[in-house]
Amino acid sequence: MIIDTENIQELLKSDYPSTQIGVETGLSISGINNYRTGKSKLENITLKYLQGLQDFCDNHRGETNHKKVNIKGIRKAVGTFNNWQGAARVYFDPSDTSVWTKVYAGPGEWDKYKDPNIVQIAQKATNRMDERDNKITMREIRELVDGVEKND
Repeated sequence: MIIDTENIQELLKSDYPSTQIGVETGLSISGINNYRTGKSKLENITLKYLQGLQDFCDNHRGETNHKKVNIKGIRKAVGTFNNWQGAARVYFDPSDTSVWTKVYAGPGEWDKYKDPNIVQIAQKATNRMDERDNKITMREIRELVDGVEKND
């Protein structure tokens, strides 16, 4: 197997969701994210990751239809979710590709929307101390939105 490190670097900078790469390669999603964010240095990448990422590149060679979708409200949704130390839910509306966060007084509360296409894509609760400080990133929201759109 020939490993093209330039292709692997491009893949790590691409808009392919880490979840898709992880599922297709069997690699840890958090490990992939660590290389993407620089938490793990590329010069220390293991042979297992090199082989898995190269296989992914080979399997998706020539694809041009993977483009970044402009998600309206993503920054505000992330900020609201991360700054709230209570129950919160992130919702997605595929009709206009918008996301927003609603905050609640308790974990059993939620909003019911008349449009069945509006879906909840993330949440955290207040009744669990290990969840109330949960954070979310724009990358995670993008991956969740990508997952919703692929299921349609």
